[in-house]
Amino acid sequence: MPAPNRQRQQRTLNLVCGALAFGALLILLLPGDVPLPLRLGLAAVDLVAAATVWLVGRQHLAGK
Repeated sequence: MPAPNRQRQQRTLNLVCGALAFGALLILLLPGDVPLPLRLGLAAVDLVAAATVWLVGRQHLAGK
């Protein structure tokens, strides 16, 4: 029964990538004491992390 396990992993992958992208959006939009260039850098790092997790996760799940 690998199908339910794969579905759970896919759901977890989507949740993690969505959370990282949402975090990047919050960093950009919420006001704070952090200067804009630093906020842009942090948001970019979050988006790169989301893309990396998605890519590695998709490759891992494609092998099953």
